[in-house]
Parts: sequence; structure tokens; C-alpha cells
Amino acid sequence: MTKRLFIILTITLQLTNIFGQDLQTQLKENAVKIDHLDKLDKLVYDNLKDFHLIMIGELHGTNEPANFLIGLTELFANQGDTVQVGFEIPSELMTVYIHLLTDSSVYQSDFFLNSFEDGRACLAWANAITRLIRNSRVQIFFYDIYKTESSAFPNRDSLMYLKIKRRIIEHPNWRTITLSGNVHNMRLKYKDNPKAAYYLCNDKELNLTEKICTLNHYFQSGTMLNNNGNGLELRQVNNNPSVFSETFDFDNYLYLYQTPNTYNGIFFTKDITASKLINKK
Repeated sequence: MTKRLFIILTITLQLTNIFGQDLQTQLKENAVKIDHLDKLDKLVYDNLKDFHLIMIGELHGTNEPANFLIGLTELFANQGDTVQVGFEIPSELMTVYIHLLTDSSVYQSDFFLNSFEDGRACLAWANAITRLIRNSRVQIFFYDIYKTESSAFPNRDSLMYLKIKRRIIEHPNWRTITLSGNVHNMRLKYKDNPKAAYYLCNDKELNLTEKICTLNHYFQSGTMLNNNGNGLELRQVNNNPSVFSETFDFDNYLYLYQTPNTYNGIFFTKDITASKLINKK
């Protein structure tokens, strides 16, 4: 079992313990139906409008989180916000794009050409960037640690946090949305190690504790292309039926917990689909 799949099971147990038999009632009363992940309606906006920073967590090598990122970004932009969108990618590996700012330069950047072995260098992420850069109210940034920085910042998340913080300070009135693996956007420490979201939640200068929303992607079944400890591979995944999958007859929804714990909430999709790599060697 990968640590990210373990996290999903852990969150399920946490919710069960917190809400008990009440969880289904909470879902029915508060979940917001999503018809199309990349085209969200105002009910989603109303649930998230008070958050300054929204951090989306995913299992890499899938389509749904990147599509949800597109939907959220365009939703806020359509409401008049300027949105900066951060990807868990080292900026040093996106220099071709940073210099040219064109659709083709995204796919020609080292990050996607060299196909990171965890599934991030996928078509879903590249397509999200190329779609969002066409929007005049959106700016893209990259915040993962680069290999030359690892000696100065042995805790990778501490530098990721600083890069996100810098962007927030530079543009304090903009909305910030990030996409990363679902460990990095945990509000609580993971195995006693603080993650990027933990640092951001506890940064006294930013003072954003109540303005940060971290969302984890929870799903029922499907496919993903990522590393389960045996190298990059296409895998079939399936979670047992649960209150999340059985409560509604529709496929996708957003749900915010009444009290934040490891995350503020989830976006649920009944299906999960693998995203192809840009450059499959």
C-alpha cells in the first residue's frame, strides 16, 4: 500500500470517528454537486469564496484533480478575481515555458520531456497550464524544490512553503490555488514532519490559518499512472463502497468538513482515470 493510499484510508477513518452515523446526514446537508469538474457553478464559489489560499491534493498520474483545478481557477476568475496557480514543479525545469509563455513551450520544457517517475509529467497537468495561461486573469508559478536546493533545504516542504509564501506576499490581493501530491497539502504533521500546508497554516506573518482550504481527492475506483514502489506503472485501483460513494446517485461533489482536521474537505469523484505522460519513453 502506498503512503498516499494509506492517507486516504486514514482520512476515511478520521471522518467516521468524528461524525459516526452522522456523516451521511452531514454529506446530504452540505455536499455540493459537481456536474463538470472543469466548469464549476456558483454554489462551489459560495463555499470557497472566503478562502485566500486553496490547496488541492492528489494521487499523481490522474486527470480529475487537474480538471478540478481548471474549474476552480476559471470560477474565481469569472467572479472577478486575479488568480495565481502554483504547480508542484521545479521552476528550473520549466525555463522553456517561462521564457516563451506559449502552449508548445509547456510540452517542450524539461519537466514534461523527461517524464518525472511519479506521474506528474502528464498530459492533465500540461493541459491545465496551457488552458489557464490563455486567461488574462490567471498567472502560473512553480514551487517544487530543485536538486541544487536540496542540501540547503533537506526538508523539501519547508522550501515549497517559502516559495508559496513569497508569491502570496508579492500578490496579497490575489487568490492562490495550488496543485500537489496529497501529503504536501496536509494541515497537520505527517509522521511528525511538517508539510507545506502546515507551515502556511502556522505562519504568523501571513496570518492565514482561517483563510487556507486544503482539499483531498477521494475516489471510488478507476486507473492511475504513477509509482507504487515498483516504478511508474498503470494501475487499477478500487476503494470499498463507503458513505462517500453510496450517499448520492451523482458522481462528483465538494464537501467541506464542519471542523478542519488533516484537510478542510474533499472533492469526490466516483471514477478516477489515468493521464498519459507527455513523453513516454
